[in-house]
Amino acid sequence: MSPNSYISFNKQGLLCGYFGEAEKEEPCFIWTYSVFEELINEAVTPSMYHYMANHVADNFSKDDLWEIAGGDYCTGDLEAAAVDAYFDEPLSERIIMHEQMLTNLRADKLRAEDKESAAIDAMLEENKPFDHTSPIDEEYSIFMRKIIERERKKIEDLERQIHEEEQWWGGYEDGAENATRPMYDHMDEY
Repeated sequence: MSPNSYISFNKQGLLCGYFGEAEKEEPCFIWTYSVFEELINEAVTPSMYHYMANHVADNFSKDDLWEIAGGDYCTGDLEAAAVDAYFDEPLSERIIMHEQMLTNLRADKLRAEDKESAAIDAMLEENKPFDHTSPIDEEYSIFMRKIIERERKKIEDLERQIHEEEQWWGGYEDGAENATRPMYDHMDEY
C-alpha cells in the first residue's frame, strides 16, 4: 500500500508536502529557504533553493512520504545531502545556474509588468468593452483590479528574488568572489 501524501512545488516555487486527503488542501510541510540556510549558515539564493529543493524532491522516498502522511516528517539527512550536492557542483556550473535564474526572473518580471499594464489599460474608459451602465461593469472592474493587484505582488516578489540572486555575486559563496562578471552600473536602470 502506498501513502496518499505527495510533494510538489506551489505557486511561489516552494517545495511542499501534502497529506493527499483533499483537493486544494494546504501543505502540511514546506521546505522554506531557511531549511537550507540553517544547514549552511548563509543566505540561499533562488537558484540555490531551486537546485536543493529539486534534489530533495528527486530523492524523496516512500518512507519519507509515510512520514509526511503521519505529520512526522523532519528535515535532516536528505536536506543535508541536497546542500552537499549543490556545493559538489563545479563553480562554473553554479555560475551558469545563477545566470540562468537571473535571466528567468527578469523575463518573468517583464511578463508580469506587461500583464499589469494591460490590465490597467483595460480599466481606462476608452478601452472598456462596455460602458459604466452595463450590469457587469462593477464585476469587470473588480476582476481587473484583482489582476492588477496579483501582478503587482508578483512584480514585488520577483524584484526581491532578483535582488537575492544578484547577492550571490557578492562572493557570499566560496569561489564566487573570483568569478568574472559584468560590473554593475546603476545608470543601466534609467
